[in-house]
Amino acid sequence: MNPGAQGQLMGRWLLRPVQPADVPALADLYAECARVLGPAVYSAEQVAAWEGFGRNTADFSRYVMDADSWLAMDADEPGAPPAGFCGAGHGGEVHSLYVRPRHTRLGLGRLLLDHVLAQAAARGESRFAAWVTPFSRPVFARAGFRLVQTVSAPYQGVVFERYRVERP
Repeated sequence: MNPGAQGQLMGRWLLRPVQPADVPALADLYAECARVLGPAVYSAEQVAAWEGFGRNTADFSRYVMDADSWLAMDADEPGAPPAGFCGAGHGGEVHSLYVRPRHTRLGLGRLLLDHVLAQAAARGESRFAAWVTPFSRPVFARAGFRLVQTVSAPYQGVVFERYRVERP
């Protein structure tokens, strides 16, 4: 079990490791991000592809659980669904960073990312990388990640532009 498995209060946010029982709520959060944020930069077909991954229970569960994933709960709203989640796997690869649309622009994405990177560094990781979207790219840039590659590639059968970022 991760250090701090009981959770850590950071301002209004309670951060704790993701448990298997959290996956359905995280899939809902993921799909909400696609539905609400996606239309600003993606076509309807891209939004549907993005949202659909959250409904693929087995793949989505692996996506979350195969990384050291943490979620954030709003301590000011007991019983509310998770406000965000982030995970990093072995080799310093950041797998996920999602924040519920109504909690964006509050610093939660950066808080989650910094926390997950600190957990990975404590495991001995020293270099970090991620494939990011137009939504998360600014958060990663503020955390010291630099763009190393831009690609257009299929995801869920639909072409998306994605950005490879790294932090030494």
